[in-house]
Amino acid sequence: MVDFDVVCNDRHDYSNGPHAHADDMLFMPLDGLFSISSQDDGRPGLLDSSSVWWVPSRHVHQVQATAGQRHLCYYLDMPSLLAAHRADGRSPHAGAQRWMMSTYLSDLLRLRANVRHRPLSAGLLSHANLDRLVLSEVGRILASTAPARAREPDQLIQAVKTFVHAHLDHDLSCDALADHTHTSPRTLARWFQLAQGMSLGRYVLRARLTEARRLLMLTTLPISDIQQAVGFNSAAHFAYSIRRRYGVSPRHLRAQAMRTAHH
Repeated sequence: MVDFDVVCNDRHDYSNGPHAHADDMLFMPLDGLFSISSQDDGRPGLLDSSSVWWVPSRHVHQVQATAGQRHLCYYLDMPSLLAAHRADGRSPHAGAQRWMMSTYLSDLLRLRANVRHRPLSAGLLSHANLDRLVLSEVGRILASTAPARAREPDQLIQAVKTFVHAHLDHDLSCDALADHTHTSPRTLARWFQLAQGMSLGRYVLRARLTEARRLLMLTTLPISDIQQAVGFNSAAHFAYSIRRRYGVSPRHLRAQAMRTAHH
C-alpha cells in the first residue's frame, strides 16, 4: 500500500515562488487556470482541470493561479505507485510532465474535494479509500499513456475554453483572459481566431447563450438569475441576444420548452 499525504487547497489568491518537495507531487486542478513552471521549462505553461501535473521529488517548480482556484496535491513515492502498473516500477520521466485526466479521475477528484470537510465513515466512501481510488487511476494513466505534449497555442486555447465554460459569470473580455493566461491580448485573439475559426468574443457569447438556453429550458430559475449566471449585466442586452440567437425572447423560449414537455 502506497503511503501518501494529500492537501486540498481553495485559497482565493494562490501563488508560490520556486521551491521543491522531498516527495514526488501530483498536482490536480479542479477550478481555475494555473501558470506552472519547473527547472526544465523554457517558459511557464498553462494547466487546467483537464490535466494532472507530476513533479519529481526535489524538482524546483512554481505555480501561480487565477482567483477562485481549487486544486488537490498528493505527495508520495511515485515508483511505489507505479509498481502495480509497471514491471520495473521506475518513474516515467526525469522531469515534470503532465497527463490528460480521464473522466473517471476528474469525477473522483471533485468528489474528494467536495467531501473533504465531512466526517465520513470507514466504509467505501472514506477519505482514505477515495484517495486510494484517485491514486490507482493516476497510476494507470501514467503507466499506460504518454505525457501530453500539446503545442503552446493549442494548450493555451484549450485552457481558455475550459476557463470560459466554468466561469461564464466572470469578466471574459480578451484583456481579462489574456491577463489570466499571462499572454498579450493581441496574441490570444490571433491564436484563438486561427484555432477556432471565430473571434474570442463570439465564442464567449455563444457559450453564454447556449448555457442560458439550457437553463431556461430545463430549470425554473428566475430569468434574472439566469441572466446573471451567464454573465449578462443588462436585462435588455440579455433579451436582445437571446432573441437574435434563437428568434424569441427568454420568456417565450421557456414557454416553448414547457409546451414541448407537456406533449
